[in-house]
Amino acid sequence: MMNLAVDPWIPCIGRDGAVLRASLLQCLTDGHIADFAVRPHERVALMRLLLCVAHAALGIPEDYKAWLACREGLPEATAHYLEQWRDSFELFHPKKPFLQMAGLRSAAKPKAKKSAEDNDLETDGLTPASKLDFALAVGNNSTLFDHEALNSHRAARPEKLALDLLTYQMFSPGGLIGSVVWSGQATGRSSSDAPCVPGSMLHTFVRGTDLPETVWLNLLSADILRDYAALGVDWRGRPLWEMFPKGQHDEAAVRNAVRTFIGRLVPLSRAILLQEDGVSMLLGNGLTYPTFSTANQGFPPEPSAAVVVRKGKNDAEERMALGIQPGKGLWRELHALTVQRQANTPGGCLALAHMDDSDTKGVDLVIGGLARDQANIVDVVESVFHVPAPLFRTEGHDFYANEVQKAEDVERRALAFAMERWRTALDGGWATRLKLAGTKRGEECAKLRAQAARDYWTAVEHNLPQLLAALDALGTDAYMPRKAAWRKMLRASAFNAYAAACKGRDERQLRAFVTGQRVLLAMTNKILELHKEEEA
Repeated sequence: MMNLAVDPWIPCIGRDGAVLRASLLQCLTDGHIADFAVRPHERVALMRLLLCVAHAALGIPEDYKAWLACREGLPEATAHYLEQWRDSFELFHPKKPFLQMAGLRSAAKPKAKKSAEDNDLETDGLTPASKLDFALAVGNNSTLFDHEALNSHRAARPEKLALDLLTYQMFSPGGLIGSVVWSGQATGRSSSDAPCVPGSMLHTFVRGTDLPETVWLNLLSADILRDYAALGVDWRGRPLWEMFPKGQHDEAAVRNAVRTFIGRLVPLSRAILLQEDGVSMLLGNGLTYPTFSTANQGFPPEPSAAVVVRKGKNDAEERMALGIQPGKGLWRELHALTVQRQANTPGGCLALAHMDDSDTKGVDLVIGGLARDQANIVDVVESVFHVPAPLFRTEGHDFYANEVQKAEDVERRALAFAMERWRTALDGGWATRLKLAGTKRGEECAKLRAQAARDYWTAVEHNLPQLLAALDALGTDAYMPRKAAWRKMLRASAFNAYAAACKGRDERQLRAFVTGQRVLLAMTNKILELHKEEEA
């Protein structure tokens, strides 16, 4: 048996640096637990579960003052709640297994075995439980580094099954899926996205000194949740386990699960029934969750998401959740992730609304998510930043956004153009090659500068503390020297990247190198406005 409320299953790290497993109760009450020790998407899933329990135990505070009072009451309230609902957290409960449907069965007819040695799980309508772990080579997932990919009967321990199940319910991408019978009704073969994965959205959480404080810092009050209040009288909702749907026909329970704030924190996007051997499970489509990106739904964005305005079709402005962009460091989006979001306005996670304008200490943010390409999982990302307090004010926000834009302009304009001038001087046929490429001209240019771009951004990211130091010095005598040091570093990084990519020894190569270098110097000085400072 495995009871998630009281049995240790969550990988954590203590404040003394020790690695341990903890129960839900410990994570919500034990101040000696510093943080999770899990992968980025697992962190998101666990935070949503802890926040769901905390909100269920404490309710949703009405305002900032009531939210402050929740800090002292969190341990006792959550301990009492978990004891009250203890049976609902049994992973293999015979009647109400956690995040699963008891009595689930396959809708497919059993396949005949081809031979006595045929042990394919699918012949019994079961599928490998390892599908719950996106990192394992199951289905269409990559086999890279998974040396047990051919073993369809590998078993997982209950604590891993619990974490994989929770994460899968939150991040499973839509697509074709097996059919199962739930409460006498067969589920469809098509599934939609789980709530946390559309657009490869980024999730942001404020981090405290210990895990209970982290949970408290991310609790939300009613005055912050105005978008959800617009959903109707019952917008607050109840956790899934308090009002578990008896089937797709259970309208009240389904609505609570998919269209209320607390109800959808821990979703039921897939119909699952784990087998106690840890090897197999029944898997089918679960509930359909409206999302911020769903056409004509107008549903509020996830509380941990950041909303930005981008140009869509016909240059029309569209609001969307900020997603992972491959090859782009998360620090380049900090100015978008740290705007305090109000109802129907762009901005970062809702927990930032608790930030006081007079704060001088700054805040620690954990930002991460799971990148997908349709139904395929591409990558997971996570970064932790100590964000200086000035970034939350208009002057600091504008400074940071401007410096990131200058860093991008150096790479996209100065470095790119310098390399094209170098290639043109080196190879007289380069212009013809670009002309013949037609619509793929951009791809050819991207290949040309790929190495230099990687070297440039690696160097810049390594020196990110210089930008944060300049930001922290706003309004002081140290601001101008620190800003100048940051910009000179950008120029030096561009020159080093150019030199590494365009090095040569003979006369023609050196002449081409100098041609591009002159362009790089002129353009970087103009973009970074260094010529003005150096002349002064």
